[in-house]
Amino acid sequence: MTASSLTPEHRDFFERFKSFWAAPTGARVAEIIRPDAKIHFTGGGSFSGADYIGFMQAMLDANPEMNVTALDCAGDGERLYIFWETYNVVGGEPRTFVGVDRFRILDGMAIEEHIIFDSAVLQP
Repeated sequence: MTASSLTPEHRDFFERFKSFWAAPTGARVAEIIRPDAKIHFTGGGSFSGADYIGFMQAMLDANPEMNVTALDCAGDGERLYIFWETYNVVGGEPRTFVGVDRFRILDGMAIEEHIIFDSAVLQP
């Protein structure tokens, strides 16, 4: 499924997700994630959307080379799946890996997010 076959709410969220990653900051998390959302981050635990702001900023500060590109998405009801590719430098070595974010969307905002990828790629 491509972005053109999504609901208007899914298309809008996908565009805002891409906009977020074009200029990411912790504060911008609040543009797509509700503060009361439940976040499940592979290798990073679970926390609220409000706490995700600090988590994201710390991750961005620790990984200035990180770049995330949304590649494709699919939606079903309140769920939206975004397939992405990340470039980062880990232990001085460039790494590229893929993953999927599974969102539950309500009124245009994520109320749940599962960030799924093979966390072994982050080991030096």
